[in-house]
Parts: sequence; structure tokens; C-alpha cells
Amino acid sequence: MNQEEYIKQRLDDQIKWYERKSSICQKKYKFWQVIKIVAALLVTTLSLWVNEFKEMPYVIGITGAFIVFVESFVKIFDYEKLWAQYRSTAERLKREKLLFQTKSKPYNTKESFNFLVQRCEAIMQDEVQGWIEVISEKENDQS
Repeated sequence: MNQEEYIKQRLDDQIKWYERKSSICQKKYKFWQVIKIVAALLVTTLSLWVNEFKEMPYVIGITGAFIVFVESFVKIFDYEKLWAQYRSTAERLKREKLLFQTKSKPYNTKESFNFLVQRCEAIMQDEVQGWIEVISEKENDQS
């Protein structure tokens, strides 16, 4: 694979993937946070009518349970962490690409393309390694 192919087919593709995943996780995180806030406000507002309607304690209890569900759901899928992690990886890859294209240190040598490939693949491998560690931890917790 030559330099142009690597940048277009591998590096740019990975940058786009991490940016897209980061954006999706950011949207999901913010969506569920807004839902949680609205539900909490609903509990507070509904509590004003607890003496007016006999079913109100049940509605408040169900809404409170929903808030716990949303919080647990967000914690399990960890959208906030993924959003930051994917964004960080995309930015690291973009930085390497920019340094390479401007022939800035450490890419001001004859072997700059090989060095770019090594560094970018190491960044992507770090991301994969992070997933392997998370999965291993979860499996150990379950046993």
C-alpha cells in the first residue's frame, strides 16, 4: 500500500469512523441526560399534587424508578466515556496526519511514511487494547 492509499483508505477512513462514533455517543449521552432531567423535574412537579390524587404516589414512584433505569442504562453503555475516547482517538490521528503532511517533527525524515503508519497503527491498537481490557474486566466481574 502506498502513501496515498494508506492515507485515503486507512487513515482518513478511521478518522471518519471515530468522529462518527464520537458524535453518535455524544448525542445518545445528551439525549438520555435530558430525559433524566425531565423525569426528575416531573417528580418534583407531580409531588405538588400528591394530596389531590390518590394515584399520584404511584406515578411518582414509577417516574423515580424510570430515573434509576435511565441512570443505569447510561452507566452500562457509558456513552460519555465513549464519546470522549472516540473523539480523542480521532484528534490524535488527525494530529499525526497534519504533522506528516507538513513534514513537521517527527516526520521530517526519509522514513516519514513508515513512521506515520507505525504511529497511527499504534494509536488504533491502543483503542483496540482498551476494548480488550474492558471486556476482560467485565468477564472477570461476572465469574
